[in-house]
Amino acid sequence: MKRNVAGLVIVFVGAAVVQLAVSNTYLRYVKPGMRWMLLAAGLILIALAVADVLMDTRKKKPEDEHEHEHDDGHGHHGLPRAAWLLLIPIFALLVVDPPALGAAAAQRQSPVASKPIQPKSNSWLADNPQGGPVNLAVRDYSVWAVWEKESMKGRSFSLTGFVTPAKNGTWYVTRMGLTCCVADATAFMVEARGQAAPPKNQWVTVTGEWAEPSKRVDGDVAALTVDSVKSVAAPANPYE
Repeated sequence: MKRNVAGLVIVFVGAAVVQLAVSNTYLRYVKPGMRWMLLAAGLILIALAVADVLMDTRKKKPEDEHEHEHDDGHGHHGLPRAAWLLLIPIFALLVVDPPALGAAAAQRQSPVASKPIQPKSNSWLADNPQGGPVNLAVRDYSVWAVWEKESMKGRSFSLTGFVTPAKNGTWYVTRMGLTCCVADATAFMVEARGQAAPPKNQWVTVTGEWAEPSKRVDGDVAALTVDSVKSVAAPANPYE
């Protein structure tokens, strides 16, 4: 019967993957475009496990089942008892709602804006010819506020992200960016000036004017002179 147990474990793994994809919890781990791959992977695991158990059950003879019942449990003829421990993280995924990466992860990275490899057009500024506020991704602002100063000066912007506190009262509006999944997450941070820091990890929308970047030994950090801070709910997809 231990092969049936192995199939059950794989079914739970597949079910956990499907549940993550259907409930949008997967957005805390990977990019939105990977949803259908997760669904397919979970359904394939379930189908293969069920098929394997059914085939094994049909082939089994009564004497074979009796022999398996007396297996020593060390995995010589089936699944080790320790494999049941695999169900613990699987049930945890089904029951616990894991948080997205936040300030703790961002604080381990540098707020310095990397120079873009391929310059882009600032055509999005044309949407607000009167000066703003321009609704802009933290990721974009953190780069262009440093590397495209002339087009940013005198403009007003609105950014949404979570609060990452630093030393001496400094704080940042932050978003994590993904290339593929949380394993390669990069923090994009904008120094917020002129307003007291809200609680750590609080999601906020800040509005203010471009400010001269802060100078650091390892480079410049984008900054915004904040006029208003509004607490908001975390978006369904917390990453950019």
